Amino acid sequence: MQDPSQKMLHKILFERRKMKNSEVCRIGSLPDEVLIHILSFLSTKEAVQTCVLSKRWKNIWAAVPVVDIKNKDFSVFEDHDCSGDCNEELRMAVARFERFMTGFLDNRAPTNLDRVCCVRHIHSFELDASVGWLDRVALLMPQLIKIFITSDTGHSLDMPHLVFSCASLQYLSMSLYTGINNTSIRPVLINLPSLKILELTFVELHDDFAQMLFKGCPSLERLKLHHCDLNFSGISSEVLKELTLHRCHLYEQMQISCPNLVSLFMRIFLQKGGISLTNMSSLVKVVIILYVYLGDDVPNLNLLGSLSNAAKLELFLGTPMLKEQLEKDIPNCINFNNLKKLVVAGKWDMSYDFYLIACLLKRSPNLKEVNLFFYESQGQIQEPKQDVSGDVLFQYEYLETVKIGHVYGGINGQSKLSSELINAMIKTLGTYVKKIGNMIIT
Repeated sequence: MQDPSQKMLHKILFERRKMKNSEVCRIGSLPDEVLIHILSFLSTKEAVQTCVLSKRWKNIWAAVPVVDIKNKDFSVFEDHDCSGDCNEELRMAVARFERFMTGFLDNRAPTNLDRVCCVRHIHSFELDASVGWLDRVALLMPQLIKIFITSDTGHSLDMPHLVFSCASLQYLSMSLYTGINNTSIRPVLINLPSLKILELTFVELHDDFAQMLFKGCPSLERLKLHHCDLNFSGISSEVLKELTLHRCHLYEQMQISCPNLVSLFMRIFLQKGGISLTNMSSLVKVVIILYVYLGDDVPNLNLLGSLSNAAKLELFLGTPMLKEQLEKDIPNCINFNNLKKLVVAGKWDMSYDFYLIACLLKRSPNLKEVNLFFYESQGQIQEPKQDVSGDVLFQYEYLETVKIGHVYGGINGQSKLSSELINAMIKTLGTYVKKIGNMIIT
């Protein structure tokens, strides 16, 4: 919903000829701080345009503590409306954007910024494209910077370095999509003493960045990496509380050590190496989704021993090999005394191979809910592995809820799993659970 202040300014900007002079004067008579607050809800281009309203408005925009800029605002038509002169118009739009940013920064009052938001598309003809103006913005001590850049060039981008030395910055989000290779971020120095939240998307990170990051960000509480190439071997922080590694490719054996981490989400493509978790005693919510692209290499997984305090644990293993490697980690596993909900998903027939799940059940005395999502293999349903009963001889007294479904979900409310496989799964569960309160098939 549009803010009333924003609606008022749009009326001034785009319908002022229809308004009485008294209406314009009444708004313009408001105190500077009120007008500045109102302008902060507009885009930077719209805020600057108010300078033509009257002498009263001439310099109000220059004190607005917000930069909100999109390069598409400088094109006379949307991309899908392009005619034969589209390429030339795009070139002119880029030039208008660059001139505007230079003029804006040259004429803006030297007051601190609250937030900076920029959406920029770099076209294929911009071989020397730059976002160097970001360094000038960083000197204005913003508290929040959000940058979203897409590129048709296929080349990595050179990111300015002063962004990583902005003492006032509390929130930094950068998405740098080039379509082919991720942009490598290797600043000379990282000194962000106030930074609490860092979000990076479509970038390539190396050991030098990781080491500088945790030394130079003593207040960092939330780290989110999306679609990143991870070429470093460790994440170590005494203050980090939330870690998200979403659809990232890992090229090193990585050790994560964060004693105050509360939430961990990993969706990792293992290109090389594996993952070890150590010193994670504060973890409450854990989601681990693993895929493997190692060829003949076998990943090293050391996870379960550090998840003992989790209240919710979700595991998705993309191949049977990953399941087998995690089973090797079971001797390192102690009881999950706080675990209330367990989700296990993977591409194997759990009705036949229940060993990993049975081990987790045995070590979770306070479990309330279990969700099992698995893959229906081709061929006949097999009897459960005989070594399971011998290795994990126990029976769980009661589970409130058990949900069973296909790893890829159902269709129109119906399970993709055959009734034969569902019955086999229920039979296997009956070996380890005396009573189930609510059985849900999806």
